[in-house]
Amino acid sequence: MSTLSRSKPWRRQALATAVVLALAGTASAQVSTATLKGQVKAAAGQPSAGLAVVAVNTANGATYRGQTQADGSYTLLGLAPGSYEIRVGNAKSERITLSVGETAAVDLQLGTTELGRVTIAGTAQRQGVRDSQMGTSVSAKMIESLPQTTRNFLSSADLAPGVAFSSDGSGNTKIQSGSQNFDHVNVFIDGVGQKNNILRGGVSGQDVSRGNPFPQSAIAEFKVLTQNYKAEFDQVSSAAITAVTKSGTNEFQTQAYVDRTGTNWRGKSPFEKEREANGVTLPPSEKYEYGVSVGGPIVKDQLHFFFAYDGKQIEDSRQVVPRETDKLPTSGGVMPTVLAAKGNHVDKFTEHLLFGKIDAQLNDEQHLTLSMRLRRESDHIAENRELSAPGNDKDRKNDETRVDLKHEWSRGDWLAESRIGVEDYHWNPRSRATTPFIKYKVSTATPQLLSASQDVVFVGGSPDAQDRRQKGVFVSEDLSYTGIKGHVIKAGAKFKDMKYELGGTSRSVDVVEALIDRATGNPFYSGGSCTGTNITNGGNNSDQCKIDRALAPVAVNINNKQYGFYLQDDWTVTPQLELNLGVRYDYEDNMLNNDYKTPADRVAALKALDVPRYGITPPAGQTYAQSLAKGGINIDDFIATGNSRSAYKGAFAPRVGFSFDVLGDRNSVLFGGWGRSYDRTMANHALDEMQKNASPGGEIWLIRNEFKMPYADQLTFGLRQALGGWNGEIAVGRVHAKNQFTWYGGNRDANGGWATQSPIDPLWGGPNGFGTLILGDFVGASKTDSLYGKLEKPYTAASGWTATIAYTYSDAKTTNKEWTNDIFDWTVGKPGRGYNPSTLVDEHRIVAAFMTDKLLPWGMTFSTKATWASGMPRRVTSCAAGWNQCVYVEGDAPSFRQVDLSLGKEFGFGQHRFTLRGDVLNVFGVENYGGFDDWGGGPVPAGGKANQYGGDNLNVGKPNAIRGDNRTVRLVLSYKF
Repeated sequence: MSTLSRSKPWRRQALATAVVLALAGTASAQVSTATLKGQVKAAAGQPSAGLAVVAVNTANGATYRGQTQADGSYTLLGLAPGSYEIRVGNAKSERITLSVGETAAVDLQLGTTELGRVTIAGTAQRQGVRDSQMGTSVSAKMIESLPQTTRNFLSSADLAPGVAFSSDGSGNTKIQSGSQNFDHVNVFIDGVGQKNNILRGGVSGQDVSRGNPFPQSAIAEFKVLTQNYKAEFDQVSSAAITAVTKSGTNEFQTQAYVDRTGTNWRGKSPFEKEREANGVTLPPSEKYEYGVSVGGPIVKDQLHFFFAYDGKQIEDSRQVVPRETDKLPTSGGVMPTVLAAKGNHVDKFTEHLLFGKIDAQLNDEQHLTLSMRLRRESDHIAENRELSAPGNDKDRKNDETRVDLKHEWSRGDWLAESRIGVEDYHWNPRSRATTPFIKYKVSTATPQLLSASQDVVFVGGSPDAQDRRQKGVFVSEDLSYTGIKGHVIKAGAKFKDMKYELGGTSRSVDVVEALIDRATGNPFYSGGSCTGTNITNGGNNSDQCKIDRALAPVAVNINNKQYGFYLQDDWTVTPQLELNLGVRYDYEDNMLNNDYKTPADRVAALKALDVPRYGITPPAGQTYAQSLAKGGINIDDFIATGNSRSAYKGAFAPRVGFSFDVLGDRNSVLFGGWGRSYDRTMANHALDEMQKNASPGGEIWLIRNEFKMPYADQLTFGLRQALGGWNGEIAVGRVHAKNQFTWYGGNRDANGGWATQSPIDPLWGGPNGFGTLILGDFVGASKTDSLYGKLEKPYTAASGWTATIAYTYSDAKTTNKEWTNDIFDWTVGKPGRGYNPSTLVDEHRIVAAFMTDKLLPWGMTFSTKATWASGMPRRVTSCAAGWNQCVYVEGDAPSFRQVDLSLGKEFGFGQHRFTLRGDVLNVFGVENYGGFDDWGGGPVPAGGKANQYGGDNLNVGKPNAIRGDNRTVRLVLSYKF
């Protein structure tokens, strides 16, 4: 144990369980490092046992030591990814390269004397194939070389089968794997998870930022694990992405870059062309990204530094053209306001990313690393890029600070890795709005109904005025032991003290959805109340209008302690068979505000007598709670009393894997395994509950008192096969996710059901005097059965090129009636729920990439990336059989096709190197559509025409959003010294 660890008595208490486990022998976490093991074969007459094996990093001199056991086997742990020279006595090997998270098997053959050269048995390109994990490594060369629309290193994550990277029209990016939604990924930077506890998207900023998550110029390489990851990985049940940052070397190196693109360098989308035809031009705008990185020695072979800065400035132009105005009168009512919203705007964004790192080799046994990163963003963004009139926008702040200190101590058969770190993440959208946010709509039905409507334009202020903060301090200890023949035994523990400061409000003003009367142009909204037919809930609802009243700012401060423990044994049973046996346990003492008390007015309303609603008259003396009970809902399970909630204690996660080298030559390796992985639920659900319940007469939001943690069971079986100079892989897998948090409608009729209401959106009101009842429960589930295929030709200096192709077949399903695994599912509890197609996953997906820096004339570099996907299923809503018989049906989904190219040339002037490069995204200008009018319409009037779904909306299937990039040119100028 390190000096740092011994100096913290409270820390030793937090890690007591890990110490007990360590009695059996333990090992370092391999989330961000590599393991090197193999066999040393001495010349005839020379002993193989007790030989010193030393790995020396060729860039910075860092050394890692071990020795051979009786059979000549050796294991070196905790190696930073990079190039190494292996030394056995006075003999030296050829260089080998280790990747992040890799377990490399390298056998060494000594010469006849100690002055002889160590030779590597087998193929260096096949050194990491004995691994049960389903993973894909992405090198720095591929990260930097592949064309990309923005410098986000995660844009290369889809080189791994089973992973998709996408961005929406606002520049927000998304990483997703299988039918679990994107909340369940995690990104590990130098072994530290970047999990977002308060917002969606898995990692901080993924769902709420046009920026990049980390300076790409600081990323050395990363690995994408989609299934069967080992017990070191926590708070993830989908894709786990582990990245390692660059370090300074014994040579000073400086790099700088600037790149530019803009509206005048890209093709216009069909929608932009259509808006220009309607008289609204696309304003000129531009995007710049720029940065610098510097690294080098402070003391050669002992102390090094690295610093990187990435900046980003966007002027994002947009056009606003109100929709469906042909269905409305040309004047009268609010039509002047609607038509005046027509115009164009430019929304600005600025981001600053900084990363700094100091590496110190204190002596042959100890390493110390201190790293820091900052993220500062300011953003001005509309509520809706296409429909928001001026003023319907907000400023958004997205800041993050992290500091991590890691100490490694290696002695004999032991390695200890100690960490301490702090994090501070702050997200703050700010609206200056004082007027209601009104979504004007037009009905496609007769009589006019809000439930059968389409958006026209958004006016008024943005309601978003939130202030959320996530702060934490963590300590961890990972230990390793290799003294038992054939075993690398690892154990670790982590304690994290988190604080969530959740404040502000998501509805600082009233949010109104109101139809515009097709005859008069007047909205069914007047004087702050709804008008029209069947007015209920104090004027907040009618058949043509709905008002969600403003919510007063409410603050929730939650302290949450997170504990994690794991034990892992990588057991080489024979030279050909390896078993990976692990288990981890995670516990959080206050995930969702254990001390919360449901307000008394909400409890009283739920327990009060039920009243006639929507034509239903409850039996005399029946309470609303009793009406719910008839449908299987015990409302007491959701009413919090301040001591009714308890932490989940069942998060035990066994993980078992194997790899079998069929012939012992690493050419054919069978691998597979089964494992359970637990994630966590966003703390923000507790804020939703508290804020919504603070509104007098508003909605009622309740979370089930019996907390659960989301998890996934993963099963994989596959084959890795050498194919000449290529590496092939094929595998089948299943991921079955359960305990996914879901908000659903709790409204029921007097018999606990839905009576004659629409089966997709039952409208039965909540308790007397209140709005909709929303229940939060851990009832969501999804499953994905997949076939994975991968073919890769690794880069070598001799060949000067690399290529990869990844194929995924997915049969993805979810219990959500909305066909996504989102966090809302309005009909939980309805008979026949079952599994439905997931709209999050393409059935077939192929991603291919190629890069060369030698094959073209004049020393030019070339790279390309091509993506084809069969199309995500569409969910069409059809009410053709009647307004109370609406159903979901599956619609056709067009395929996605995009090819990107990059061409560059380096110019040298002594030690100074300049590179000019051009990227072309979507070089063929394919129009990939990602959103459609999926309203199938209602009953067809006499003499009317029906669409393919039997409804009256003849625009069904009309595209309304782009997926991927328009054809875009990006110019990059970089400098290296």
